[in-house]
Amino acid sequence: MSTARALLERIAGAPFPAELSDTDALLVGTGRREPSSAERAALSGAGVRIPLSLG
Repeated sequence: MSTARALLERIAGAPFPAELSDTDALLVGTGRREPSSAERAALSGAGVRIPLSLG
């Protein structure tokens, strides 16, 4: 796991689903890319609300 993903998960208060790569977790988590339907379902099942506000 990348340091950036670990930090994003700490901010989210929940881990991102393992099926998301570190890059996809960061892009989707910060709102730089829309999640696919499957990614959106996995994120909501994990309790992650996106996009995260980092500022």
